[in-house]
Amino acid sequence: MSLHYVSSSVSAAVPARLQAGHLALGNMAVSSAARAPHGYCQLRKLASHELQWLPELCELLTDSVHRGASLGFLAPLSRYAALEYWHGVFARLGPRHKLWVACSGEGPDARLLGAVQLSLCPLANAHHRGEVQHLMVHSQARGQGLASRLMTRLECTALAHGRSLLVLETQSGSQAEAVYAHLGWQRVGEIPDYGACAEGQLQGAALYYKRLQQP
Repeated sequence: MSLHYVSSSVSAAVPARLQAGHLALGNMAVSSAARAPHGYCQLRKLASHELQWLPELCELLTDSVHRGASLGFLAPLSRYAALEYWHGVFARLGPRHKLWVACSGEGPDARLLGAVQLSLCPLANAHHRGEVQHLMVHSQARGQGLASRLMTRLECTALAHGRSLLVLETQSGSQAEAVYAHLGWQRVGEIPDYGACAEGQLQGAALYYKRLQQP
């Protein structure tokens, strides 16, 4: 796999897990590293060739993991591991996998505020289903409804592709559960000791689903 250079803004240091204003949301991660102020924001669906977003996506993922988010990684997360992950995501982008980012503006000065992915199940008996993956929002961008906007865009796209059911898993007991409940998701149950958090301790996973209907 050809790897592109990531700028040194992707920190390799591991901050304290719980800092003032920190919120780690399992499948949804909120980070305090955002640099963009409140204001205009747009959502963009990225294509596989838009690799100019790699540095900020790596920074978002690295900061989220280092602040305790349960995203399938352990801290400290190296620049190489973050870059390798996002290269894998970009390689999958297409009819079955989507990636949206929330940006503070347009052009070269746009700042990344959040991201979310949608995976459309390819199984012949599950063309009605999709999975939400890695919803992340910068902590300094909270209060602007970015999580809701990202999820609404994702749900509309899922409906356009004939998907009527979405599923996700998130760390049990996290504040993400309140977020997803607020957005209309239904909790199915919990799997104990499903995976390790960023610090290595086993955590349970809460399973959620949402039925989609045409407006």
